[in-house]
Amino acid sequence: MEKALRIILPIVIIGLAYLLFESIAKPIREQKKIEMIESQIIERLEDIKSAQFAYRDLNGKFASSFDSLIYSMRNQDWPVIKVTGDPEDSTSVMSYDTSYIKLVKYAFPSKEVKLDSLPYVPFNKDGAKFDLEASVIEVNGTNVPVFQVQDPDPYNPKRALTLGDITQPVYSGNWE
Repeated sequence: MEKALRIILPIVIIGLAYLLFESIAKPIREQKKIEMIESQIIERLEDIKSAQFAYRDLNGKFASSFDSLIYSMRNQDWPVIKVTGDPEDSTSVMSYDTSYIKLVKYAFPSKEVKLDSLPYVPFNKDGAKFDLEASVIEVNGTNVPVFQVQDPDPYNPKRALTLGDITQPVYSGNWE
């Protein structure tokens, strides 16, 4: 009986130690996974924000659909005006030269963005798209364009990531 206990007891201790370790490590691994997925979603939402502001700068309002946003990024041009001469010197001759760049280059000057993936939530197995709304609200007698982008099926149900607000002029995300 004593020999059996000497063999069985260390196995039970090792098994219980493993279960204890896993009970601590599993939530930590899950939290790291949530943080990694949320960071990718936040990066995509920041790209949408940049595209929306470029769209607004050109059109005076935010895009109400991803189709119109992506179409504008690909097909509309942003004017770039080069001024030569000294505006402070009244004897200097001023000249203006206008050239154009694609709106996507204006929105993302130092980064390549895959426009076709912009509407899709990263790491979503079902290929879910972000919910996008845009409107114009009145604030103190002034019409202000607003937009809101939401993750329809959040990986972390405790925190659905949202960018902007359709009811007030707030253009930040709920993670900031």
